[in-house]
Formats: sequence, C-alpha cells, structure tokens
Amino acid sequence: MWAAMKSALTDLWRGYTRASALALVALALGYAIIAFTYRRYIDLSLGMDWLLAGIWLFMTALLCWGIEPRRDLIRAAVGFGGGLYIEAWGTQTEIWTYFTDERPPLWILPAWPVAAIAIDRLSRALDIVWPAKKLDWLWWALLPAFVPLMTLFVWPHADHSFTQLSIVLMVVVLLWRGDVRQDLTLMVAGAGLGIFLEYWGTSRYCWTYYTKEIPPIQAVLAHGFASVAFQRVVYLGENMLSRLKRPPDRDRSIGTART
Repeated sequence: MWAAMKSALTDLWRGYTRASALALVALALGYAIIAFTYRRYIDLSLGMDWLLAGIWLFMTALLCWGIEPRRDLIRAAVGFGGGLYIEAWGTQTEIWTYFTDERPPLWILPAWPVAAIAIDRLSRALDIVWPAKKLDWLWWALLPAFVPLMTLFVWPHADHSFTQLSIVLMVVVLLWRGDVRQDLTLMVAGAGLGIFLEYWGTSRYCWTYYTKEIPPIQAVLAHGFASVAFQRVVYLGENMLSRLKRPPDRDRSIGTART
C-alpha cells in the first residue's frame, strides 16, 4: 500500500517541470492585471479572504502542473464557450444573480476557461491515484442521478427556452457515453472544486441563487457535470480536427498496371 502511494506521489510530482515556472510567472502577471482592472470590487479594509486565497493558490498549483499547450488551449476555448452559455442561461432566467446585476457580467467569463483547465488537471491527477477498478456502478450512481436532480432545481424556470435547451443538453451528455473512468474523475474533480467555489461565491453574496441556499447542492454537482459535457465537446472537436488533417485517400485505380 505504502509503495503504491509513494509511486503515485512520485508520478504526481513529475507533472511539475520547467514549464511550470514559466506558467507561474504568467499567472502572477495575469492576476496582477485582473486585480488592477477590477480594483473597484476589491475592499482590503475587510481583511484577507483566506478562503479565496486558498482557492487561488490551489488552482495556481493545478495550472502549473502537467502543462500540455494544445490540450489546454482546446479546453480553454470550450470552457469559455460553455461558460458563456451557462452564465447567459443562469442570469437571463434569474436562476442566479450577481451583485452587479449584470446578465452575465463580463468579469466572470475568464473564470470558466481557467476552471476548465484546472478541473482537467485535477481529473488527470485523480486518474493517477484512483485504484484501477471497474466503476460503472458509480457512473450510474452519479451522472444519471444528477439530471433529474438538476431538472427539478431549474423547473420553476422551465418556461424559458434556455432552460428547455439545457435539459435537453444534459440528456444528450448522458446518451453520448464517453470513457467511464474519465467521466468519473471529471465529475468528482469538478464537484470537489465546485464546493469551495460555490460556497465562497454564495457566502460572500457575489452571486445568489433563487433558493437563497449557500450553496445549493445542485450547483456544486453542476461543476462536475459541466466538465463532463465540456469533454464531450472537446472529443468532438479533436475528432473533427483529426479528420481535417488526414490526407485524402488516393484513387487506387490510378497507376495500376495494365493487363
């Protein structure tokens, strides 16, 4: 047991390379730019928000681990697009509202590609330490159970086309089965990170759900399910790109020897 744990920790540590240092510098610069741009929302007179600091430190550690530029760029693009749709849905229907009353606020959108990459990193890390066992039963216990749970949560807003489309998309994600192990690590990673993100956001009243819960369990699990949905789109995009790069088949009849 201890040998297996040591081996897993060694594999995790290998995820930090020279590129990690460059990523750390780039992230620090990005944080500084964001803090300066949105300084009107920062009130240091209230003291340090240690939960927020802990979230940023943990996500920074994830973003500096296992860097794969092509993989990261694809997930960042999908995360941004998916986040834009989710934020538009939630704020237009008022399932949740932000303290600025923007629908949606532009400043929240960059958080989605960052979270998409961070959750992908955490999913890959879980894949290293998670025992190699058949976990189909756990897939059925988590993902299919989430859809009716979330549907009931958003049902008061089911008259809106955004909500109707979102319910359909959740069903599509279930029917379009992916890799069971990857689905589970993404679901657990997304929900695990979502606990802290949602608790921070709702307890600080940065955003508020119509149920006034801090936070609703559906919102926490939604981070995991959204990560699975994003992976479906990533798979589709990568499959399309591979087909575009594939050279066309040559006409085998050309150049054949005459008989």
